[in-house]
Amino acid sequence: MKKYVLVLNILLLSTVNSNLPVFAQTVRDAFTNTTTLVYSSRGPRVNQTVAESLKRDLTPKAQILTVENPSTKSQNGVITIAITDEGFIPGPTNPPEDGEWMYFRLTGNGSGEMVASKPHLLYTLFCKIRDEWYDREIIKFKNGKLVKTSFPWLTGRDDLLTGRMGFLKKRSQQIQISDIEDSMQELARLGCSHVVTNELATPYGYETGPEGEIYYRFYDYLPDFDQFVETKLNKGTYPREYLESNLNSLKLQAQLADKYGLTPGMHIANPRSVPESLLQRYPFLRGARVDHTFRSYKPRYTLTLAHPAVRWHYAELLRTLLKEVPELGFIVTLINDSGSGFEYTASLYPGRNGGPYVVKEWLPDDVIAKAAAENIIRYYRMLRDVAHETNPDFRLITGLKNIAEESEIILAGIDNGIDLRLRSQRSDVNTEHWNARLNAFREKGSEYFTVVPGRGAGYVLGVPSPWKLHNDLKKNRENNFKNIGVELEPPYLVPFSVNREVVGAFQTDPEININALVAKVAKKQVGEEHAATLLKVWRLVDQVVTAAPAHPLYSWLGFTWYRLWVRPFVPDIAAIPEVDREYYEKYMLSHFNNPHNVDFATDMLWTIENTAESDKSVVQFDNEVWEPLDEAISLTKQAESTAPPNSQEWNVFKDLHDRLLAYRCYAKTLRNLSAWISGVHGYLRADSKSEKQKRIRMVQEMVASELGNTKVLLKLWETSDVDFMAINSFGETMHHYGLNFGELLKKKIALMEKYGDRLPYIDPDYMWRMPEGAELDENEYMNY
Repeated sequence: MKKYVLVLNILLLSTVNSNLPVFAQTVRDAFTNTTTLVYSSRGPRVNQTVAESLKRDLTPKAQILTVENPSTKSQNGVITIAITDEGFIPGPTNPPEDGEWMYFRLTGNGSGEMVASKPHLLYTLFCKIRDEWYDREIIKFKNGKLVKTSFPWLTGRDDLLTGRMGFLKKRSQQIQISDIEDSMQELARLGCSHVVTNELATPYGYETGPEGEIYYRFYDYLPDFDQFVETKLNKGTYPREYLESNLNSLKLQAQLADKYGLTPGMHIANPRSVPESLLQRYPFLRGARVDHTFRSYKPRYTLTLAHPAVRWHYAELLRTLLKEVPELGFIVTLINDSGSGFEYTASLYPGRNGGPYVVKEWLPDDVIAKAAAENIIRYYRMLRDVAHETNPDFRLITGLKNIAEESEIILAGIDNGIDLRLRSQRSDVNTEHWNARLNAFREKGSEYFTVVPGRGAGYVLGVPSPWKLHNDLKKNRENNFKNIGVELEPPYLVPFSVNREVVGAFQTDPEININALVAKVAKKQVGEEHAATLLKVWRLVDQVVTAAPAHPLYSWLGFTWYRLWVRPFVPDIAAIPEVDREYYEKYMLSHFNNPHNVDFATDMLWTIENTAESDKSVVQFDNEVWEPLDEAISLTKQAESTAPPNSQEWNVFKDLHDRLLAYRCYAKTLRNLSAWISGVHGYLRADSKSEKQKRIRMVQEMVASELGNTKVLLKLWETSDVDFMAINSFGETMHHYGLNFGELLKKKIALMEKYGDRLPYIDPDYMWRMPEGAELDENEYMNY
């Protein structure tokens, strides 16, 4: 009898791998019975992408069939791929009424369906099947598996792909189109729905300025409509080659996004200033002056939106863009900053001003504010209506932080298709007042957006912070945000990212056990033997990222704007001759008379960080950062030394070690920046000998610390092939360092060694100096 049972079992096992569908045990087995992949020719492009990906990776024997109206009946061996609104595929019996979802059904005979509520989730679903479900039992999918997403709208804010950081290159080779496509694939894999795709095709903007001015440097990011297309009003303002190359770049990236079901969009500074040559043609269309008065040497003006010809112009610009790039589905606007602004709003850098058509400028502030707000609302509604002519789902997303005085009036006028972006987490969310306001906003057809910092560090790439990120995502979902953006890093610069995995896992399962997830990712990256070490490193770094002081300017954009990694940290910066400071000052966000040139604490009239804040920051860095961070770095080095050379685990630990060492240099520079402010300002203000001695010791320690830190950074730069920072291969800009970074570090070291022992000093009259070569001597006017 046992013999017969054994023979029967052998026969059963042998048939599992046959083409008899009834015996299929796993998704992998069932796919061997799949003969045809069907999708509608009327559906989105991602249908084809998913069909081709499924055939390439999972069902190589299946043929791909494109039909206009696929059959709604289940057929042996046929998998149908569709979006639910295509109308011919059953999908789940009771689909969710709110939110977005994806659905997978598969039977043992290889038939089934892949259906999603939105195009981007089809590719997410394919990746789920490939990466997680391929070897699971078929019984779990026989009646269909439904997955609902945490956020209906999830923008992958890959700033290293587009926007400000669009020309960053890998140190080993230039970024290729394939790298950008890999990024689109990754965003879609994670469940992202939208991506910003507008950037200039050139590494620098078309805007220029007078000799010595810096304001033009803000025009190489967030390009407005008129950097891609033109109308009869501004024809010839920009070279045709310039517009065409920008438009071609936008088309390429939008098409790559659309290929994976993502909705491409634009992040623009709008309405932005126009060249003076255009205003000379139409002087009566001059609008608001919008430049930053201590950053610019020439006034810059927008066109006046109060004039119907200008509104027609912007309507036609958008119409043309949507005709040329029909994939576009949203616009995010930055206002009253970086060369943009609305007339007569209070927070314009030069103050309330504008053309002659908005309001009488001598009227009371509340009257002016109301007129300014109504001008904005009319403009936004016009853009919305133009976009809805061809795409009723198009969204316009704006932020009102920079025009707070007029915000309540504008909010009251925002409605269907116009949304509000919050730059940071509000303190009053999840309260009765907040929920009432949110619901009222949604009743008008609008939404609130917020952004989650998905990166562990503001400047260094690939710093892990999975628990912190999970907590941020969870908090935003609990606070009833449906639409968010997450700052991510592209795979071509950060190949091993636990943070990206957290975003993807949370998007498809808000109840995910974060500890189990992170353990799973660690095991996948380095295997069972080294997973515990990697987990410990991630936990230590997460602790550091949470504890480290993060200045909103210095630790992010200001880190390169003020050239913090390459400028010398010495007690008396002005003691260094100007000719020796030129190597870093020429790309710094500063004019010749900006006190910041000799004082880290200030920027013209602005105190960036005071002594009390700096004292606290130094203590926080020293007490909470170095010990866990050094332990993490040591663990990665030990693991690297024990792993087989060039193995997966060796690559992961080497990559992470160099990133953490770079992060330590970054954090140490920020700490020493605060120590400079504490020491130098504290010394200059001290009213006792003991306090002066205390502050001078702080200064001496700061110099030694930053000098040693820079030498470590230089060695890392010269020996590492890890992309721990973004580099512009075309050359330095205000926003980025170039391939000459190492040479700049050497100059910093030399100047610190030469001038590091000076006594602290800051020229209190630095702002009033005249440029080099001026005929007027300051001795002639300073008494006035």
